[in-house]
Amino acid sequence: MFVLRPLILIPAWAFYSLGAHGHRIPRAFEHSAVIQSAFWCLSGVLASAYVLNQIFDIESDRLNGKGLFLTRHVFRARSMLLIAIVCFAGASLLYSNTHHIQRIPLTAALLLALVYSLPPLRLCARPWFDLASNAIGYGGLAYVIGAGALSNDVMPVVLAAVPWVLLVAGTFLHTTILDVDGDAAAGKHTTTVLIGERRSALLSLGFGAAAFVLTIGPRLHGGHVDRWAAAVTGGSLLVFAWAYFRLAHARALPLAERYAIRARASSYAVQVPTILVAISAAWKDPTFLILVLPLVAFAHVYN
Repeated sequence: MFVLRPLILIPAWAFYSLGAHGHRIPRAFEHSAVIQSAFWCLSGVLASAYVLNQIFDIESDRLNGKGLFLTRHVFRARSMLLIAIVCFAGASLLYSNTHHIQRIPLTAALLLALVYSLPPLRLCARPWFDLASNAIGYGGLAYVIGAGALSNDVMPVVLAAVPWVLLVAGTFLHTTILDVDGDAAAGKHTTTVLIGERRSALLSLGFGAAAFVLTIGPRLHGGHVDRWAAAVTGGSLLVFAWAYFRLAHARALPLAERYAIRARASSYAVQVPTILVAISAAWKDPTFLILVLPLVAFAHVYN
């Protein structure tokens, strides 16, 4: 179960739920089976991608203290590959039960998941491509797939996903800040390895500001503002700003103190937006908690 890294599935589940419950036009085919089929199909695709990522990122994970199932020889790579194939097979079986509007972004999610970790493209080790693929995959495709269960009008859904894409971009940069030393030592060229910690934190702040502006933008034209989206992006913006100034200040400190501040600041910049998005999804659909709370509690005990 935990080799699938279920905790990092939670943001994708949250964005999927926000998409599914953010529609305004009721549909005749509004059935829970459609929503659930695509939900588990997306989960299978992402889970298989996470397992493949652990196989191909074993060296950088070892240096960063991650991917312990492989680096501590709990599983062999062959066993991990079998798990990925099983997840993909399960997703394929559910694909036919999804709504036709969902199938294009689901296929895009699968292709993106494969080229993210697998050579020769291996986007996770290419600056800017790692950032774009995470932002689009989590904040964009997951939201669009959720909304596709209840809406045939794709363009408004895509536009509604843009603030979430920007928010995920800002959050992802802090994950690469946390792993920058191990990634650089392993020859994995992420965006932060290329531009450095401070610039990554500043870029994250810019993404957060853009996401917040887009969520409150309709207010300027007398339109509807999603207060939960504004709260999530606004709260995340504050954390990104705090993390940037902490990292900028830490540059003048001794190395050990700088590492400690970086770990704390970027960890909060990853965790807080994730929690806020999950709370927003749970507010719109309380059944989200039935899945997430036991998982988080079990993961805490397991780890």
